[in-house]
Amino acid sequence: MDFVIKEMDQLTGAKAHVYSVILDGDNDTLLEQFFEENKTHVSDLKKVISKIVVMSQTTGCRRSFFKEGEGVWADGMVALRNTGHLRLYGVYFNDTVILFGSGGYKPPGIRAYQDYPPLYEKAMQMRTIAKEITRRIMGGELRVNDDGTLDE
Repeated sequence: MDFVIKEMDQLTGAKAHVYSVILDGDNDTLLEQFFEENKTHVSDLKKVISKIVVMSQTTGCRRSFFKEGEGVWADGMVALRNTGHLRLYGVYFNDTVILFGSGGYKPPGIRAYQDYPPLYEKAMQMRTIAKEITRRIMGGELRVNDDGTLDE
């Protein structure tokens, strides 16, 4: 899967840098697509945006904001916690940097993303991205700096 990492300048703040990816052939980041695809879920979308702003401006990316273990062991894939019926998947690096991919609406009564094909597809996409990011870090193609910046 080919993609470029893009800093989300409008969401990055003093405490954390927020990134997303643009897949080859797309114009928008996965995070921008997430916002567009879920604009009818206003209340839950406000929760997502509020959490991102708090992380970037005030607290940093505390682990407690994320549900870990959403992917395979040690790939770093997480889901943002307490966002109503919306699930936003990403890759957790440290307190100063988070990369958000995509996600979607999880209907009431659905236990896990594996039980709902549209959400499962988004989660699998994020797992593939997380795996590629890990490969890039291990291969020295991507470096995560202590200040939250990335060097490619």
